[in-house]
Amino acid sequence: VSRLYDTIEPSVIDDEMLHRSVEEQGPKEEAGRIAKQEGIDFSDVESLRLDYKNILKIDNLWCFTSLTKLQLDNNIIEKIEGLDHLVNLIWLGKAY
Repeated sequence: VSRLYDTIEPSVIDDEMLHRSVEEQGPKEEAGRIAKQEGIDFSDVESLRLDYKNILKIDNLWCFTSLTKLQLDNNIIEKIEGLDHLVNLIWLGKAY
């Protein structure tokens, strides 16, 4: 597993990563196409997986106000900020 981290550049959560992650986990086929066209409101997202993304810093999640589950497994997290905005969060996945 450590070899994987040596070959991938460390990353920071940005809007592109968040949009891509939400789209990957959202509705598929026609419903997914419509959601992508109309845009996804982050405040409606209840579950978010950010595992295996080589993330160094958890931040920029303030707009996910309905989030109840956040999965962060298998990253290289050094710092976590802004979770106080996630007032509905009840499950936080294990971060390595």
